[in-house]
Amino acid sequence: MPTTFYRQARTRASLLAAALLAAFAAVLFLAAPAHAHDELISSNPADGAVLEEAPSEIELVFSSALMDLGNQVIVADAAGNNVAESEPVLNRETLVQAVPALEAGDYQVNWRAVSSDGHPITGTFSFTVNAPAGAEESTAPAASESASIPAASEPAPSASADPAEAEPAAEESDVASHLPWALAGAGVGAAAALAAWAIVVQMQKRRGDHA
Repeated sequence: MPTTFYRQARTRASLLAAALLAAFAAVLFLAAPAHAHDELISSNPADGAVLEEAPSEIELVFSSALMDLGNQVIVADAAGNNVAESEPVLNRETLVQAVPALEAGDYQVNWRAVSSDGHPITGTFSFTVNAPAGAEESTAPAASESASIPAASEPAPSASADPAEAEPAAEESDVASHLPWALAGAGVGAAAALAAWAIVVQMQKRRGDHA
């Protein structure tokens, strides 16, 4: 009886040890591929960064060289629109996505890459831009527009140069300039008339004397 008990105990112990070894091997087998996947170790801009100057590119650095196959970087603005129009450029473990001049606001980066073991990996992070790129350049057109405003007021003085008003003024000046000559002519005419009248009276008087 004791011998049978010990045999059963040994058998159970052996089965338990075999089960534990099988479970441990399964865990190692399942964990090995996950451990082999590459991972994102840094990004520029960093996750949650608040930038005073808009970046010209998004840089992702991974733990190992990626496979140049189906890599994608989406940079979405607050409205969900992808502002990254070109394809990302891969240089071993670094993936670079160029972006245009970004307006101020929040942006979310969604990336997908193919790990060195052939498995796809994905991730996301976000950053905020406080000042849009080229903000100084945008003030130049405003200054030029304000500088050109006086030019629009140049036609205003032409209102005083209305031909309908200019002609009477010219006529008045002509009359004023000819008035002295008219008065002088009238005086000469009056003097001539008086002289002629005096001559006629004198001739009539002489005729009366001779008669």
